[in-house]
Amino acid sequence: MTAAVNAKGMAMKLWLATERQSYRAGEPVVVQLFVLNDGFRSADLDRLMLIGPNPVAEPAAGPPFPVSIEPSLEPADRNLITLNPFCIYGRQRVFDHLPSGTVVFHGYLLRARSEQLLPDRPADAALLAAAAKPLTVVIEAAAPANQ
Repeated sequence: MTAAVNAKGMAMKLWLATERQSYRAGEPVVVQLFVLNDGFRSADLDRLMLIGPNPVAEPAAGPPFPVSIEPSLEPADRNLITLNPFCIYGRQRVFDHLPSGTVVFHGYLLRARSEQLLPDRPADAALLAAAAKPLTVVIEAAAPANQ
């Protein structure tokens, strides 16, 4: 879990979670990304600045997965969520058909919106407010079918 303090002195902590560290090929992998207002004052969180969970296969296998973000709402203030002190906001994603081997999940919080997002960080490092500790999951290859 890592913490970020924004310009208004609000402290946010991020972490990733899953039920298990090992899955069989073909099983859906459910991953959650959480952000905690770890301060004593309410804080507004722009849901568009919470990025992830994002899977990265190691070593790379096939095309990269898309970066997980929320769709934008209109008017823009509908994207803000007020987190009271010590309250949590999060999202859950289900990943099907992950490649066998090691898959590392990433999640992070931006200081400002950006269109240039990588799975583990924004392209502009100055926009990174906080990052969750990467979560490693092993996808075990399917057993060969008996012939």
